[in-house]
Amino acid sequence: TVTAEREIIPMDISASHIVADAEQILEVPLVTDINQYISLQAGIIGDNIRGGGLDQTGFIMNGLTVVDNRENRPMMMVNLSAVRELNIIKGGFNAEYGNVRSGLINIVTKEGSPSIYHGSFDFRVSPARLKHADVKITNPNSWYLRPYLDPGVMWVGTENGTWDEYTQKQHPEFRGWNAYSEMLLEDEIAINNRTPEECRDIFLWRHALEGSGALGQTELTYADKPDWNMDMSFGGPVPYIGKYLGNLSFFASYRTNYEMFALPSNRDYFVEENFHLKVTSRLSQSMKLTLEGLYGETNTLNTHGNTIDDGDEILRRASAGIPDNNLYLPWTDTPIKLIRNVTGIAFDHVLSPRTFYNIRISHTRSMERDSGFNRMRDRTTITSFGSTPVDETPYGAWWVPLPEGWGRFHPAHIEYLNMDNGEINTVNLKFDITSQVDKYNQVKAGFMFNYDNIKYDVDHVAHGQEHGSFENVWAQVPLRGGAYIQDKLEFEGMITNFGIRLDYNDPNCDWYTVDRYSEYFTKQYKDVFVEQAPQEKAKGHLKISPRLGVSHPISENAKLYFNYGHFYSMAGTHDMYHIDFGQIARVGGIEFIGNPSADLPKTVSYELGVEYNVRNLFLVHLSGYYKDVTAQTGDVWYTDFDGLVDYETTENNHYEDIRGFEFRLEKRFGRFITGWLNYNYMVSTEGYIGREHYYEDPREQARYGLQDPFQERPLARPLLRANINFRTPGDFGPTVAGIKPIGDIHLSALYSWRAGSYYTWDPLSTYELDRNLQYKSSNNVDARFSKRMRFGKYSVQVFADVNNLFNIKRFATRGFLDSDDRNDYFESLHLPMYEGEEYLNAGYVSGNDKPGDVGGPGTDKPYIDMPNRDLFTFTNQRYVFFGLKIDF
Repeated sequence: TVTAEREIIPMDISASHIVADAEQILEVPLVTDINQYISLQAGIIGDNIRGGGLDQTGFIMNGLTVVDNRENRPMMMVNLSAVRELNIIKGGFNAEYGNVRSGLINIVTKEGSPSIYHGSFDFRVSPARLKHADVKITNPNSWYLRPYLDPGVMWVGTENGTWDEYTQKQHPEFRGWNAYSEMLLEDEIAINNRTPEECRDIFLWRHALEGSGALGQTELTYADKPDWNMDMSFGGPVPYIGKYLGNLSFFASYRTNYEMFALPSNRDYFVEENFHLKVTSRLSQSMKLTLEGLYGETNTLNTHGNTIDDGDEILRRASAGIPDNNLYLPWTDTPIKLIRNVTGIAFDHVLSPRTFYNIRISHTRSMERDSGFNRMRDRTTITSFGSTPVDETPYGAWWVPLPEGWGRFHPAHIEYLNMDNGEINTVNLKFDITSQVDKYNQVKAGFMFNYDNIKYDVDHVAHGQEHGSFENVWAQVPLRGGAYIQDKLEFEGMITNFGIRLDYNDPNCDWYTVDRYSEYFTKQYKDVFVEQAPQEKAKGHLKISPRLGVSHPISENAKLYFNYGHFYSMAGTHDMYHIDFGQIARVGGIEFIGNPSADLPKTVSYELGVEYNVRNLFLVHLSGYYKDVTAQTGDVWYTDFDGLVDYETTENNHYEDIRGFEFRLEKRFGRFITGWLNYNYMVSTEGYIGREHYYEDPREQARYGLQDPFQERPLARPLLRANINFRTPGDFGPTVAGIKPIGDIHLSALYSWRAGSYYTWDPLSTYELDRNLQYKSSNNVDARFSKRMRFGKYSVQVFADVNNLFNIKRFATRGFLDSDDRNDYFESLHLPMYEGEEYLNAGYVSGNDKPGDVGGPGTDKPYIDMPNRDLFTFTNQRYVFFGLKIDF
């Protein structure tokens, strides 16, 4: 076994890369999975790496490809307790890497020792908390309920009660329960007859609000349980038989994460569970065999056809278009289970001191199991309000009509149900051989083969609307292959990585070759389209990708590097194979048809960078990059003369130019202070060629053509992050009862700053302004306080992670109820753009306000008309996780 201290600057790497071990990852506050850590690095914003999304990102675990090929997205479910090393490459990928254009995430997991047992246990919990601003939505004082339950207005209406003009403007108009009762009496339907008090009480009942318990209802609850996370691992020699099987060892890890949903739902928690097992056999001094399995389950909700990705996302969805009445109908969202698993075999064989090869075979499986509504409503009468009987509304799913024009809410109803039972199975084979041919040349070559078995199965069931139901089922088996050869040429003053890669994509299907405006797309033929439309074999693609990287050591403490390459990635299978036949009784025909012959999206990338080692303490990294992105897939619409043909399809019509600059400063070693800082500046120009809508009618085409083509002008939103870890050494301070009470204390602070987003505000309709206003920048500080102690072979750490330490309010546009509410806010601001005479004449007042400024009655800016939905206006609530970590 040869060990060495890692170089601060690896001279043979000619690309931007980030390396972190488990200890560095766990020092960052609130990080519980690898995706959270990755999203904090330079050049990475959310799921995007240098402007490219997850479909352009590769994910490799111990050499195994771990990607869901339905949408070509990585399955990043490796537990933190299993991570030995994380490597992120953001450009300049060597020829060995295929199906990647923006980023490569490479994980090396821990192995069990063949001689001793070791493990870890990490548990953290956050007390129950409200995940949105203001009060609970079941509280009579919440924004949604005040017009109906505020004693000052609920009887006589919002315009006749005690509310001032500002409060009236901030809430929906309501005519009052007195007027509502009169309307029910006038409709001559005896079952609707209720007094105003009974109208108010049935409102409480049907929404299970605070106060409905006194009426016999079960009150709607949420935000009353803690969030918690557990991540543990254990590994070592396999007992009894291990020594006979090549010193067989194992390493297992398990993680579970419970996040309570931010709004009422029909299940309390968003739940993730991942299990990882790695078994290693050292067959000889030159051969190693590894068997690996990774299994993950996510139990969440399917909200109107969209899967909820975490416990807070239901809050984001609710404020971004889900009808407000659904906030009080927990059974409108259906439970769904996402199952993902990976099994793999890795064989490593050293042929000689100069040559070795690797074989990797993996099987990945990703599937969804939508169970449908887990509770239907019992319509048995429980009690009555006046002449109106009520059942267990709003619990359970049912369709109930509502008289028009009264209030925002109605009893629980279900418009439709999406049942997704899709599945993909992927087999991936990789072979790589590496040889140090001589002092100057290290040659690596290999090939890969990928087989996908994709099954798409979605049922859309419209309750009470039989004509709105449909079923979509299809199966495809695309094939991919690739081969490469590369050479690392090393001289004293220059190291060059150059190679070439060949990739072939075979859609492996016959597809429909009809005219753009063919009658086969009409309703008349859509039921027989698959059987009768002419077909021919879909087109495959062979791609050649040159790769070049040059690293020039300036001195033993500095290097300059450059890389260039062509990179391709697969389009999503929905874009390739999906056909949307629309609703059964819809007047139109086919609504969408995929294009398996579409070309592979392409990125040509350039990067120039420099790295400095300052006194063996600091690593300074600067890099600039440019990416020319072409053949991106996008939807194009076709409409015939009479509108009977009206559908979308996929074409390679989008492009993007991305350029940026990154700065990173790292201090990995230090007795008292370590940490890192990164700054990201990126701009992109994107658009499409041709048109997004084609009309068979030349007059319509000419009219629409005035708006094409489109190009978005580049506007930068720089981003700065820093993580500083202050610590006291383990031997620091006095000893009390064998313990150093002020030794090994850590304070880690994570700071982030980002420039605000842009918004087009043209109140005088000049049509000359485009993204002319910028929101205020956002700031945030998270922190971790921890104390570490050692008891024999056990290392114990107690800690507290604090989100938004200083409780900084972050203005969120989701607080706007609608476009009128947004316009009211911008019109009330005193903006510098209002200095012109035309704005003054229109009643605007100039000043130094910026979008994102806070005001309203009782503030220093009382003239500002704030967003109506205050519970969604300020996000990122402060909260604390308390934790315990044990290593042995």
